[in-house]
Amino acid sequence: MIQTNIRKHAPRLAVFLAIVVAFMGCQKEFSVENGAFGGVAQGELVDSLGYCKNITVSGTYKVDTPMTASNYVTVNVNFTSAGKYKIYTDTVNGMWFLDSGFVVSAGQQSVKLKGKGTPILAKQSDFAVFFGNNLCAFSIIPSGSGGSSGGGGTTGNTDYFPTTAGSSWVYQYSPKLGTVDTFTVRVANTTVQVTGDPLVYSQFGTQMKDTFYFAKSSSGDFYALSTVDFDYTLVFDSIPNYFISYPFLKPNANVGDTWETAEYGKVKVVGVNSSEVGMAKAVFTIITKNTVPYTIGGKTYDNVINVKRDIMFKPDNGTYRVLLSGNSYYAKGYGLIDQVLGTSPNTQAVSLYKTPTIK
Repeated sequence: MIQTNIRKHAPRLAVFLAIVVAFMGCQKEFSVENGAFGGVAQGELVDSLGYCKNITVSGTYKVDTPMTASNYVTVNVNFTSAGKYKIYTDTVNGMWFLDSGFVVSAGQQSVKLKGKGTPILAKQSDFAVFFGNNLCAFSIIPSGSGGSSGGGGTTGNTDYFPTTAGSSWVYQYSPKLGTVDTFTVRVANTTVQVTGDPLVYSQFGTQMKDTFYFAKSSSGDFYALSTVDFDYTLVFDSIPNYFISYPFLKPNANVGDTWETAEYGKVKVVGVNSSEVGMAKAVFTIITKNTVPYTIGGKTYDNVINVKRDIMFKPDNGTYRVLLSGNSYYAKGYGLIDQVLGTSPNTQAVSLYKTPTIK
């Protein structure tokens, strides 16, 4: 187990989970050192609703042509405290952007991230922008020849759950959750390791500041460092201040194979007329494997594994019961393409909106 600080956006059946993992050894350190001015500036790249603010791309981008001072992106930042800051992107297709400096007062400001490097291929390049605990995104398509383009074809990745940095997915809620319809998930360059755990977890982030951690084991299974909920959802009204690691997808398992997580608690479940506190766990079952093509987001995927997940709850002085069941569909080379929770007509789906970009 790992101790974490946990924050929820809102208490609803299916909401994003935003976390900050503490006591983790990151492979890359991005903090800004305190200087003579004392302290690091704090702030956000998102608005009051949690959406990323507009990012403007300036300049011309051409393959094999080094970037100049005319190549930059402008991000809008709400600084909440003065101090030193560093805002930067990952390196994609030979390019990266960054800026550092000192802000003397809190408030809204535009920051110009200077472009560095030389575009390598004439293909869509998807960048993640980092500032504090924020992760937002923008794309650039350099002109010129010699590149392969994205689109609806196959990828070179053969994993059922790609964790490669720069990969991205756009999902749609059905039905819409309040004002939230679609959201983007992107894999950052940041990875984390937990003491006593051999796995290296990739950081998945959304434009709503939500962060998730997934890893692939040496045996080919895929693990989550999380609660026992479904991907990008939370069903409990309160949860412990730690996460557990568990396999959520076993591509080499056979149809009918099952496994379960360790117990996770204490959790709280609020019903219509009462609330309960107890323990929870998840039980997984392989339902189908590469036998039924699955169409979602305008594309048909042939190699798909359907994994059923039962969220189990045991109230204090009670026995385990199924709290919620759902099916997650993973396509080879593309990752999670659909997730359907509950039974008809009261289902909640997190479905792939368009063909993902897999690096």
